[in-house]
Amino acid sequence: MTPPLKALLPHDPESLGGHRLLGRLGSGGQGTVYLAEQADGTQVAVKTLDPGGMADPEVRRRFEREAEAARLVTSFCTAAVLHADFDSEPAHIISEYVEGPTLHRTVADGGPLDGGDLMRLSVATATALVAVHEAGIVHRDLKPGNVLMAPGGPRVIDFGISQITEGAGTLTRPTIGTPGFMSPEQLADGRVNAATDVFAWGAVMVFAATGKPPFDAATVPGVLHRVLHVEPDLSGLPEHLRPLVAQALAKAPADRPTAIDVLHRLLGRAPEPAPEPAPEPAEAPTVPKAPAAPAAPRTLPRPAPSDEPTRVLPSRPPHPPANSPARPPTERPTDRAKNDPPPVNPTIAWTVTILILVALPVTAVILAMTP
Repeated sequence: MTPPLKALLPHDPESLGGHRLLGRLGSGGQGTVYLAEQADGTQVAVKTLDPGGMADPEVRRRFEREAEAARLVTSFCTAAVLHADFDSEPAHIISEYVEGPTLHRTVADGGPLDGGDLMRLSVATATALVAVHEAGIVHRDLKPGNVLMAPGGPRVIDFGISQITEGAGTLTRPTIGTPGFMSPEQLADGRVNAATDVFAWGAVMVFAATGKPPFDAATVPGVLHRVLHVEPDLSGLPEHLRPLVAQALAKAPADRPTAIDVLHRLLGRAPEPAPEPAPEPAEAPTVPKAPAAPAAPRTLPRPAPSDEPTRVLPSRPPHPPANSPARPPTERPTDRAKNDPPPVNPTIAWTVTILILVALPVTAVILAMTP
């Protein structure tokens, strides 16, 4: 269920960007998310940046980047950005309101997912990553708290620390993320690319199926050590998901599948490996070819003559016997042996057969009646 709406605090604005604020959906260290209403009654989400964040250039840039990245991603995979204002006080982003709890809240309240619920989550989040990566974005912080369990299907949100890739698609940034869902390369030197998100996807699947991350430990340093040096615990995953999730959680980015590969395998449409090329046959000795006859002029189309040299002819002597009169090439009747009977007309043959079949039972009856 959706977390209950909290009342506005005395210092909260009553409206932003022409939208009346209805209450608080949540808050963090750098801002607040409100539920608001447009003039036509449509509900939207309004995310604000507090004054401290506005004064920090890096925090402000991340806030602006969140709107920029979300606009590039197909709307059904995330919460569509409707408007952004970075110059007002406070700066804010207005987006589609997606009703539903986070995956983290869903598991905390109802326990791990299984069966169709787990498969729907895996396919929906993989689809979202395909859309994110197709837009040239690395999310960098995919985790249970950034997956909304909407009635129409899960959606990936919060592009606050995402990066828009250029060139080779690998970025080096200060280490930002959530321990337990960060990749080894992200922890080691801040390098991120699309494979970083695939690693996080695998960790999210383990959490959804078991209620705990794959590198669980009592302390943050313990978690980081396990991410870097220990294989994940996949014992709680359904058997059919283990190989794919294990590959997604590979330590080396090059060993992980791409998001589109993950989606194809979930749908049972993984591309078959390319067949081994057949060995080329040994080259036969080159035989000189006779020069080809010139093609007939296109301006003089005509039927091919009956003695066309490339025509395949029946096997027969090339010349008639010396004492046989020559026949025109078009007349090639098959000589029938003089003693061969003429062919039987099919209609006559069938008629005779039917008469015989009818006559047999009649004859039997007559014989039976004869004293």
